[in-house]
Amino acid sequence: MELRSLHYFVRIAELGSITRAAAHLHVAQPALTRHIQRLEDELETNLFTRANRGVRLTEGGQKLLESAQRILRDLERAGDEIRAHKAHPSGKIVLAVTPTLCPVVVPDLFARMRRHYPMIELKVVHAGMVRLEEFLVDGRVDMALLSEMSKSRLIRSTRLAEEEMVLVTVPGARPPGIVVSEELSSTPLILGDGLRAAMETLIAGSNIELQVDTELNDHETIRLMVQQGVGSSILPHSSVYRECARGLVEAHRITEQGVFRTLALGVAINRGASSAREAVAEMASQVLSDIEAEGRLHLDFDHRAAA
Repeated sequence: MELRSLHYFVRIAELGSITRAAAHLHVAQPALTRHIQRLEDELETNLFTRANRGVRLTEGGQKLLESAQRILRDLERAGDEIRAHKAHPSGKIVLAVTPTLCPVVVPDLFARMRRHYPMIELKVVHAGMVRLEEFLVDGRVDMALLSEMSKSRLIRSTRLAEEEMVLVTVPGARPPGIVVSEELSSTPLILGDGLRAAMETLIAGSNIELQVDTELNDHETIRLMVQQGVGSSILPHSSVYRECARGLVEAHRITEQGVFRTLALGVAINRGASSAREAVAEMASQVLSDIEAEGRLHLDFDHRAAA
C-alpha cells in the first residue's frame, strides 16, 4: 500500500469528488482513478460508491479513511519532529582529541558549541593516535580529531587541515633560516613517543634520523624545558604559536619544503547518522579553518626563522 495512494484517497474522501481532488492535487483524473483501483484490489473491497454529484465512502472506505488520516498525521508529526531536531540537535557527544590539539581547538570549540548548540552535551577525552583509533572502533567515543588520516578500514577519515611540524628552540640557539636534514639529524631532541612515531612516519624516505636525547610525553613540560634552554623539540606549530609571538621560543621550518601533518576527523564506519555529531564536526572544522586563517598552523615567510 503506497502512501501516495493513501494521500490521494483521503483527499478524494474529504472533497467528495475525484474531479475536484484531481484539480486540487494537480493530478490527472485517470491517474487518481488508477490509484483508487489499486487500493480496492489490494483490500478486496470497494471504497467509494457513485453519488449524484461525486462519490461517497462505503463502510470499508470509512474505516480506511480513519486509519489513513491517522497514519498521515503521524507521518507529518514525525517529519516535523525530525526537522526540528535537525535544526536544534541535542544529545551527548564524546569527542577524542590528541594532546597537542586539545588546548588549541577545544576551548574555542566549547565556546561555539554552547553558543550555537546549547542542547548538545560535549565531553572531551584526549589520548595518542593509536588509542584514539581504538576508542573509535570499540565505540568509547563518537568521533575524534586525529593528527593523521587513519589507515584503519574501520574508520572513515575526513581531512580538515594541514599543520606544520617545526623545530622549537630557545631564542638565539641557532641562526635564522631553514633547518636542513644534516642539522636536524645532529640535534639532540626532547620528544614524546607519540610525536616521535608521527615524525618518523612523516620523514620516512628522507635522510633524516632523529636523535632523541630525552623521551617525555607531556607537551607542556617539553615547552617549558625548551624555554629554559634544556634542549630542542619538534612540535606542531599551533602548540607554540603564542610562545613564539611572546619571544619565549623560536620555531624553525624543517627542510625547504617543510614537514606537515594532516589533521582529520575520524568516525567509525559502523556509526549511524547523528545530527548532534554532524553539528560538532561542523564546528570543529570551522574552528580549525579559522585557526589556519590566522596563520597558527604553519610558518609564513616572515616566521620561518623566528616568530
